[in-house]
Parts: sequence; structure tokens; C-alpha cells
Amino acid sequence: MKRVVNSDRCPQSPKPQSQAVVTDHFIFLSGVLPSDYKSGIAPEAAVNPKLAYCGPPAMIRQTNYMLRCMENVLESAGAGFENLIRIEQWQLGKEPSPWYPVARRALMDPQHPTSTRIVAAGLEVPDALITCDAIAVNPKSPWKKQTHDLEIVPKSITGYPAAQSYGPFVFVPGMVPTDFKTGLAPEAKADPNFWIHSPIKMQTEYILETKKKLYAELGLSLSDVVQASIYLTDMRDLPGMEWVWRQYFPDNPPARVVFPCDGLSVLGAKIEISSIAVRADEQMPRKNIIADSLPMPLFHEPHAVKVGPYLFISGQMAADQTGVVSAARPNPALPWYGSPVKREVEHVLNSLDAICRAAGGSLSDVVRSQTAFLDLGDLQPAFEEWSRAFPSDPPTNMSAAVSGPMPIPGCRTLWSTVALIP
Repeated sequence: MKRVVNSDRCPQSPKPQSQAVVTDHFIFLSGVLPSDYKSGIAPEAAVNPKLAYCGPPAMIRQTNYMLRCMENVLESAGAGFENLIRIEQWQLGKEPSPWYPVARRALMDPQHPTSTRIVAAGLEVPDALITCDAIAVNPKSPWKKQTHDLEIVPKSITGYPAAQSYGPFVFVPGMVPTDFKTGLAPEAKADPNFWIHSPIKMQTEYILETKKKLYAELGLSLSDVVQASIYLTDMRDLPGMEWVWRQYFPDNPPARVVFPCDGLSVLGAKIEISSIAVRADEQMPRKNIIADSLPMPLFHEPHAVKVGPYLFISGQMAADQTGVVSAARPNPALPWYGSPVKREVEHVLNSLDAICRAAGGSLSDVVRSQTAFLDLGDLQPAFEEWSRAFPSDPPTNMSAAVSGPMPIPGCRTLWSTVALIP
């Protein structure tokens, strides 16, 4: 079952995206911004420049507006904040960051879901400080959400739980290499006096060891992870992270997307990892997907992992063994003809269709998407191409700009997607 929800109590983005897509088990929500999509920042969330120092901080105003819009969409989908199991936030800069949890707690506690919050280089609306998308559980499902606050892992200072489970799915929040006491955890801190220590190696190992302990406490292991989102502050650390990743996931690795980001919540942190695992379940069998019609993935990941009807697709770029695919490269002899970003998106759409078909579906089955851009000037042409593939009932989307580079240098966009294939 798939049902699209668009609420008249939440402004509709000009780009092609559904505000929410409801399935039998989950509700996928698009990224919400503090905008009415008419005046930029919505008047209710804006700071009057003539009274710049009156009233609450801008982040509180924007967060209140954003979360109220999300609440309205959730209500239109038959749910509420208490049904959220994952929120993912991209924010502009670190300075306004402390005010976000203040505003969020006032609206959402004690139902805070697992969470990821990272710094972007830009958001879709000028002057926006934050955007947030989410996954909620469908309250009509027989599955029940359970929160796990475990003492064996460092306790978040912003209130999100160690994990939440729902049916066979276990959501673990974005983890950074911290003990939430000293900044970087001592075990993750490289001593600059010695060449033998690799910061990215130590930080990746610390996060994966923490996840390993957490999953063991819940009767799982790292081999049960089906999807991971990784955020790197420096893409030059990708080879080192990948080396560690292969040690922990030697066989049947999860679907994975590696996003560049412009900052993390702990000083000195170079990496954050969120993940979804699945308990063995006859009703939700796991299958790693490799599409024979596509080149093998460039990194240690399958094209996708299918769990029951849910297809978690690894990050997609217009890339192959030669780097950026030739069809997406500008012709230096004819530089003003064609649109490189449109050609990139066309390639990504073709790849997504091939992956979905290898899993028994098609491109029209995509229900959720997240997009990283190097240049938000590419957003409009990218979604013009996207809309041709989804003329009605498009997937949800959250987009942001990053400083980059992408995992494949020269690529302008990176896409993370989920499909529903019964």
C-alpha cells in the first residue's frame, strides 16, 4: 500500500515532492523548511530587521514554524510526533545550533526519535537555518515502537535514545566519536605526536565498536545492518573510512550513502554514522541487490538491500569506473549546450530504475529521496529532469548544498533513496 499525503496546512514546495508517503508500516516525510514559499522565510518565523534584537532567537522561530508544519503533515497522515522514529536535520552553521534542541524539546519531548544533525553549506531558501525530514511509524500497523535507552553506550546530551525498534527494524541514531563528556572520546583521539595514529581510522572504529556493543545488547550484530548513512567533513578521509568499513562488514555489506558535510556536532569529529538494522524475520527477508545491467558499485556496498517490500538503495551519482560518466561531462568544444546537472540526473534516474527492476519493481516505486548539491543553482534544472520521471505523486525529498567534493570528484549531485516494492 502506498498513499501520498499533501496537507493544505503546510506550504507546498515549488519542487516536485510529496509532503508525505504512507506505507503499511512507515510514513516518509519530505524535508520541511521555515518557509511559506512566497516571501522566503515565513513571516511568522522571520526576524524583523527593524527590531532585530527583540523576541526569541531566529533558530527558535524557524524551528517552531518548521516543526508545526511537520506536525500538520503528520496529522494529515493519521499520526503525530509520538510516531516519529527518525529525524534528519541539516542546519546552516554551528552558531545557532544550541537553540534548536530548546525549541524541539518544547514541542516534541518526550517523544524524541533517533536523530542525525549535521552542517550544510546552504539550504533551499535563503536565510533558512535548518531543514528536517523524518520517518514515522504508521500507527495502523500491528508493529509497536519501542525505545531503548542503554547504559552501555554514551548517553546523548540532546535527548535522543540509543535506539528505537519497530517490528523487525532497529533504528540507531547518527553516532559521532564522542563520550559526551570530553568531546572526542579518548579512544577516538589520535595523538598528533605519533605518526602511527590515523584520526579517521580511530574515529570510525570507535563508532562501529559502539554500534557493535549496542546491537549485541539488542540481540543483533553488525551483519544485521541493512542501511547506513555516513557523513564526512573531509572527503579525503573516504579511503581510510572505507578500509575500516571492510574490516567490520567483510561480506554482504549494507546499502550505504556517504555524504560530504560542512561540520558535525563535536569539535574534531570527522565522521557521523546512522544505521538501520533488521532482525531475521520470515515475513521480512533480506536480499542484497546487484543490478546486472549496471557496473559494479565503486565502493564496498551493494546497489541496494531489499527487506520485505522496502528497498534501501545505495547513494547514486552519475559515475562509473572513468569518474563522471561521459554523458554528463560538458563538451569543452560546445560548453553552452546542454545541462550537465540534467544529464547527471537522467543517468541517476536510469540507474535507479535498473536497481528497482533488479528488485522486482520500477522507478515509480521510489518513495523517499535526499539530495546533496554542490551548487543550489542546479536545484531547479535537476528537479525539472526529476519531475519528468515522476509526473504525479513524486517521492518525498530533502535537499541541501554541501561544500564537497562528492565521493566521485566532478559529480554535482548525490542521491539517497528508498523504494517500496511489494
